[in-house]
Amino acid sequence: MNKNGQNKGQIVVEYVLLLVIAVTISAVLVSQLVSRNADNPGILVSKWHSILTTIGSDVPDKR
Repeated sequence: MNKNGQNKGQIVVEYVLLLVIAVTISAVLVSQLVSRNADNPGILVSKWHSILTTIGSDVPDKR
């Protein structure tokens, strides 16, 4: 095989490795942000629950 063919193969391997790394990092981020586990909720889920609790506990003003 010539050198040009080897370079193309190396580029494909590097691209696939970068793609795997990017997908892995994004999967970890998503699982940490939106996890619905009751023991360890994600950041967005816990903030959303906090917002809903604050809105729900607000007493309307009577006139």
